[in-house]
Amino acid sequence: MTDRVLPLSGVYNFRHFGAYPLQTGGKVRDCLYRSGQFSRATADDVQAIESLNIRYVADLRRPREREAEPSHWGEDDGITLLSSDHAGHAEPPHLAFLRESDLTLDNIRGFMIETYRRLPFDAGNKAVFKAGFEALAQSQADEGFVVHCAAGKDRTGIFCALLLTELGVDPEVVREDYLMTNTAVDYDDLAPRFAKRIRDTMGRDVGDREIRAFLGVEDAYLTTALEAMGDVQGYLRNELGLSEAVIAQLHERLKTS
Repeated sequence: MTDRVLPLSGVYNFRHFGAYPLQTGGKVRDCLYRSGQFSRATADDVQAIESLNIRYVADLRRPREREAEPSHWGEDDGITLLSSDHAGHAEPPHLAFLRESDLTLDNIRGFMIETYRRLPFDAGNKAVFKAGFEALAQSQADEGFVVHCAAGKDRTGIFCALLLTELGVDPEVVREDYLMTNTAVDYDDLAPRFAKRIRDTMGRDVGDREIRAFLGVEDAYLTTALEAMGDVQGYLRNELGLSEAVIAQLHERLKTS
């Protein structure tokens, strides 16, 4: 599955999550992408991304995150931007955790588990999840769609798992797509730089194993989110409020032979 990763210089974790086989035959439509944030995209990155005919961008970041790391998407690009202002200017929970908590391996994993229990029910996430599904239900086969958050692993990972599960991708393949973050990102490079950033900005030291548990993904994290949501079909219809018409159109637009 490593051929799904698009090697960009300033954008982490950019990869395809379409074209997976369906359990009932056929496959998921291509032109679906997932990623980390785009504020450090190089000129070459922008050129590569522009070749993908991206028409919908679902940005799961909070307003404060978007202001700190603005994306390059412009309103005159023919791109529909999907985001939420529900959180206002509240500090993202992960920053408060890094600044205030005991950064042991157990505490970091505990924080991630609680985060995944909360993420599916966060008002801002739900708004963008719903908007993303509705956009996909009206999208054309050649129109690119990208969903991203800050690192492209947690909020983005849940969105992709929901979509692929609803369409009928094998659960093990859904999980493999989620866990691919751990190989798509060069943590040998990123982990020490992120640890230095925490040390410089917060005056705190974090061990390599601990920082990787925070920056990467684990099977238990996704399991926690799926168990919290219960039945995926029920979550999409009852929690997100997607209509049966939208769900049916989603299947029609995103399934190919």
